[in-house]
Amino acid sequence: MDISSARVGKLIVHRIGNKIRDEGYQLSSQSMPMSSTLEDLLLRSYLSPVLLNGAAYDFHHDSDISLNEVRHFSRLIFSDGSTFTDNSKSIAKHLYSSSTHPNVGGGELIVVLFEDIRTDAGTEQGLGLFRIEAKDDFLDIEEKNGSINLVERVGIALQKIQKGAVILSNNGRIHAIDSLGQKTKYWHETFLRAVPRETPLACAKVVGAFIKAVSSKVASPANALEFGQRIHDKISSNETTTIGEIRKISSSYLEEPEVSGILAGISDRVGLAIGDDLTAEAKQLSRYARDVIRKSHISKGISIVISNQDARVSAVEVQKTKTGLRATIEIQIAEG
Repeated sequence: MDISSARVGKLIVHRIGNKIRDEGYQLSSQSMPMSSTLEDLLLRSYLSPVLLNGAAYDFHHDSDISLNEVRHFSRLIFSDGSTFTDNSKSIAKHLYSSSTHPNVGGGELIVVLFEDIRTDAGTEQGLGLFRIEAKDDFLDIEEKNGSINLVERVGIALQKIQKGAVILSNNGRIHAIDSLGQKTKYWHETFLRAVPRETPLACAKVVGAFIKAVSSKVASPANALEFGQRIHDKISSNETTTIGEIRKISSSYLEEPEVSGILAGISDRVGLAIGDDLTAEAKQLSRYARDVIRKSHISKGISIVISNQDARVSAVEVQKTKTGLRATIEIQIAEG
C-alpha cells in the first residue's frame, strides 16, 4: 500500500445524533473547500493510520450483498464523483439509523474521497468515513489589547481515530478502526456490516490472542514457563502454526471445556470463525506470542519480563513466606 501520491478529492461533514434519543441529524448541502494544510492533516492523521494499521474487512449481508447500504452508496460515488454529496447524505442517514445503542454519542461524520492510492490492484480511490463521538479540551493562544492570553477551546484530537473506515474502489475491501468498540460494536456490525478478512495478519492476531489467553489461565509458574517454552519451540521450528496445534499443546495445561471457551470468546470478539485449521505464519505470530515467551508468571499479578534477546528463564520455583513470596529463577544466556 502506497499513499505517497494520495490526495483529497472531496470532503464533506455531517452531524449525526443518537436515534434512540431522537437527536436527529444535520446534513451539509455541499462539500468543503480544501487547503493544503487540511489536506495534509487528513492524509497523515486519517488515511494513513486506517490503511496501515486498520484491520481488513469485507462487506457482508445476511441475504444479498447488494443490499449492504455502505457498499451500495460507496460504489455509486466511485462510479460517478458528481454524486458524492448526495450519496454521502445517504451514508449519513444510514449511520443515524444504525445509532440506536444508548452508548452511541452524537457527533460528526467526516466523509472524504481520496484519490491516487496505490495498491497491488493498481491506482485506486478510497472513500473515508470517520466518526467523531468525543472531543477534547485544548488551549489556544489569543492576542487581545496588547496581551497574550490562553483560551480554552474544544476540538477534534488527531492523535487517535475513534471510528474510521476506508473503502477501496477496485475490490471494495475495507480497512477499519474502532477504538471505542468496547462500548458498542455498531460501527462494524450495524453500520458497515463488515466481517473480518482472513488475512495472514488477522490469523496471527487470533492465534496470538489464544496463546496469551491460555497462558494467563495456567496457574502454576513452572507450568506457565513450560507452556511458553513449548510455544516458542513450535513457532521457531515451523514456518506456520495452526490453532489445532496450539490447542493440542494447551490441553496439557487446561481442561478442554476451558480451552473451547477461550476460543469461543475470541471468535465472538473478532468475528472470525475459528477452526483448528486456522493457520498463522510463524514470522508474524512471533510478534503476538512474544509476551508469553519472554514473560514468566510468578503469581497472580506478578510476572518478570526478560528484555535480553539472548536470555530466557529456564526454571522458576515459587515458595510462600510469612510476608509474601520467594521466587528462585534460573536464567540461561546464550553465548555471543
